[in-house]
Formats: sequence, C-alpha cells, structure tokens
Amino acid sequence: MSPRTWHTCQPMDLQSLARQWFLSSRRIELQKLAVELGISRATAYRWGGSAEQLVGRVLASLVDDTFRQLAHRSRATGGERVLDVLERGMRYAHKFRPLQQFLARDAQLGLRIVASKHSPVQERTIANLQWLLEEEIDAGHMSLPVTPDVMAYALTRIVESFLYSDLIIGAAAELENASSIVKLMLCQDPQREPVQTETRIP
Repeated sequence: MSPRTWHTCQPMDLQSLARQWFLSSRRIELQKLAVELGISRATAYRWGGSAEQLVGRVLASLVDDTFRQLAHRSRATGGERVLDVLERGMRYAHKFRPLQQFLARDAQLGLRIVASKHSPVQERTIANLQWLLEEEIDAGHMSLPVTPDVMAYALTRIVESFLYSDLIIGAAAELENASSIVKLMLCQDPQREPVQTETRIP
C-alpha cells in the first residue's frame, strides 16, 4: 500500500486496510493500522472504534458481498433459492480460512463478533435474508407463516447455532442438520396466510 499521511487518508481507508489484513489472516490492531496509514492512534480509534468493532464491520462487509453474489448466482426460486443461498453460505463460511483462523485465535471474542445481537455481522445477515425473502415473496414464488423479518432472524440463529457449534457447545459443525431444519422452515404451504407480528423475537 502506498504511503499516506493524515491529510490524504480517509476513514474508509482504515476499513479497507483492515479488510486486507483480515483476508491475509493478520491480526487487526489499531496502533499498527494507524502506523501503516500514517495517522495517529487517536484518529484510528475515532474512525474505527475498538479493534473488535472494526473487525465486526469488516466481517459485515464480507457478509454483504458474499450474500449478494450467492443470491445473484442462484438459479432457483422461492424457498429453494433461499435454501440454496444459505447452504452455499454456510459451506463457504465453514471453509473460509481467514474466518476460521480468526475464530481459533480467540473463540469467545470471535463468537461475540460473529453471532451477537450487538455485532453488525448478525445484523447484516438478518437484513440480507430479509431482503431475499421479500424479493421472492414479491415475485410470487413463496409465502411464509410469519413475517420476513421474523423468519430472517430465526434462520440466522439456526445457521449460527450449527455453524459455530464447536465454539458454543464444543461439538463439530453439523451443516447437514442445519440444512434439514431450514428446509422444513421454508417449505410451507403456499396457500397459508402469513402470521402478522408486531414484536421481534428477543
């Protein structure tokens, strides 16, 4: 990366460099990022927050990019398309070396970042799933027994539970079980009216 100084560097440069480091399985440290960008540590913290917050945003950006690519590549429709995207996404995450190495370094911290309501990673996963569900519903390809936001939340939590089961309960990831449960949830009677809810699952 070409040398930068405080007057040429922008906040997005910090996240971009952090993303490069993450993809290279390099530990993200604000002080070292600041040095490479030619900015002060105070500026790095003002732009990126803590290292944990910055990693969360980096992972959230990867979730957005990966999800949209998988959704646009899928040739299925309705629940089959949602299932296809989720299955491919789970397999990708399970084999994604930078993510697995990050989780191996600090399982507790990693789990808090990838599967916590306080992290943008879960937020973006739910938002992307809701977008996909709504797109398929609007196209007339599927209906749901609950509203899309509730279904997106439930699907996300199920995927997290099985994908990160080694961190949660010390058991090997069971992606096939996750797929079976998700398939049951998405293969609903198309004539059944969705249940309208006003409260979000806690």
